[in-house]
Amino acid sequence: MKVKIAHLYYDLLNLYGEQGNVLALKNALTNQKVKVEVQQLTIGDKIDFDKYDIFYMGMGSNENIALVIDDIIKYHEDIKKVIQKNKFFIATGNSYELFGQFIEMDNHKYKTLEIFNYYSKENPKRITGETFVEFKGLSPIIGFQNRICCTINEEKHLFKVLKGFASNSGSEFEGYRENNFFGTHLLGPLLIRNPHFTDYLVKEIIGKKWQKRERGLEDKAYDEYIKNFYEKS
Repeated sequence: MKVKIAHLYYDLLNLYGEQGNVLALKNALTNQKVKVEVQQLTIGDKIDFDKYDIFYMGMGSNENIALVIDDIIKYHEDIKKVIQKNKFFIATGNSYELFGQFIEMDNHKYKTLEIFNYYSKENPKRITGETFVEFKGLSPIIGFQNRICCTINEEKHLFKVLKGFASNSGSEFEGYRENNFFGTHLLGPLLIRNPHFTDYLVKEIIGKKWQKRERGLEDKAYDEYIKNFYEKS
């Protein structure tokens, strides 16, 4: 079995070392005896979305997000089709905002991909801090948020917030899930900090071929963090 990963705008959307999510996914798949090819793609590259099985986008500065918007808009139909085909699309940090209806920030309203019904608006204060969430009964998932926008989303949430920040004021949910699109403001990088969530994704990607792995250092690091910063808080 071979899996191709497209790391989109790898140079512009990597504000908090988010390439670590791609490395975590690649290592987890390789450990399942899956051949993995990662292609780094950015502005100026011609992207053939049919060639890839998984797509990843990370966090970027406001300036870089604006640059990406100008480029990614031309792929609207391609991205919509791969999501409808149930290919895996993972968007962390503010790249997740690009799939909604629009983003209002820096006194400007940016038209985005308009694939999903949510939208994002600049918050009066920057939202920064740890967030712990739940997904499908998994033990707490650790994430960090550092964002200026709130994403207004009334449906198809990805996570339920246990402690920390929701997508918008008054909500108990974070992120967006439709088909195999996973969108979240959580940083970290998310997949390195949460090996059990990475296991879930890999199992979904390769299906019945997935084999339960032995616990490693990443699991021990997760356990220590939960003990010291979740259970004691």
